[in-house]
Amino acid sequence: MTTLVGVDLTGRRVVVVGGGAVGTRRAAALAADGAHVVVVDPAPSDAARALVSSRTVGRVELVERPVTEADVDEAWLVVAATADEAVDAAVAQWCLDRRTWCIHGAAGTARSVASSRHGDLLLGVVSTGVPDPRRVAGVRDALAQHVASGAVDLRRRRPHAGPTTEVADG
Repeated sequence: MTTLVGVDLTGRRVVVVGGGAVGTRRAAALAADGAHVVVVDPAPSDAARALVSSRTVGRVELVERPVTEADVDEAWLVVAATADEAVDAAVAQWCLDRRTWCIHGAAGTARSVASSRHGDLLLGVVSTGVPDPRRVAGVRDALAQHVASGAVDLRRRRPHAGPTTEVADG
């Protein structure tokens, strides 16, 4: 059973194993959401290297070596996105042993959500059975188009209090 949950990863360590196209795309999205992303790959793509120096996303570190079990320590979330199923399976097992959420297709304990932003709302779609990314993306796109068309009332129902800042007195 899959449950859709919004998780605040701001400032939290997220490990992405694999610096290819999929890993780099996931790392960029997680960093843009405020996570402290660590990409581990012995031969990362140029795009993964560029992500580290990019000023358009949050904090991204690159570790250029094969993944080790210790890499998943202290992570809130791990993404197993290498082209090597044995490596991805090992990463998923290390995460399971630590009770750390791991995105790894149908074998992981978490799933990537196809999402779209509409102001301060995040619309998400995830499959509950066998992962079907194209189907999920198609449903997301249709829902996003419906929301963007103005057919959905996006007005707030509760007043927005905003963040609270405590100030210590001398």
